[in-house]
Amino acid sequence: MPAEDATVALVAERILRYFDEHPNAADTAEGIRKWWLPPGAEAPVQAALDALVARGLVELVSAAGGDGIYRRCHSAQ
Repeated sequence: MPAEDATVALVAERILRYFDEHPNAADTAEGIRKWWLPPGAEAPVQAALDALVARGLVELVSAAGGDGIYRRCHSAQ
């Protein structure tokens, strides 16, 4: 597995862990990067979120102001 893929998988795992600990959490990709992950992490958050959406574990919903909000799929809980 290339290092980039491993990094995306690690970030996806951290995002899922956050959802496990906070089942009603929802945030933008920027908010997830800023608040859910370790400080200073230059993580591929968007790639991880795209992978989780593709797997049906996370969904992207429209929000006022144009930024999408990511949340755990209800069927994935």
